[in-house]
Amino acid sequence: MTYKSVTQYQPASPVELVRAYYDVLTEGDFTKLQNLMTLKSYHMSLQAFGLRLSFKDATFKSQLSDIEENAVALKNVEERLQKEKRVKIIAYSIVIQHVKENGEERKIVEYTENGKAKKLYFSREAEGWRINYYAGRKTSCT
Repeated sequence: MTYKSVTQYQPASPVELVRAYYDVLTEGDFTKLQNLMTLKSYHMSLQAFGLRLSFKDATFKSQLSDIEENAVALKNVEERLQKEKRVKIIAYSIVIQHVKENGEERKIVEYTENGKAKKLYFSREAEGWRINYYAGRKTSCT
């Protein structure tokens, strides 16, 4: 998928979001990645991407643990991860298998990435569908 800018492109469905997610990871653009996810899920992703680096750099580790409360720490972590290219995915093949409902405002997309089974969870937010790792939890409707 081609992005003209973060504000000009917004995937309309969870299936489009899966493809956009991998395109953005390939680009390594955290601004676009943040646009596809809930804020909590975005922070969780940054923490996962930065885990290895945090073992080697105490300052980075401190900033990584502070990204939810400190905008400067968040910006520094994003810049450092982009510089280190910790998120770069070289090549991938995505095949969508199923889309499941998980309550009224949640969906699960099951797909394969290079033949390996994966799932991403989504919730309908005010801005539209977003990747939401917490949306995989059972609701009282399911």
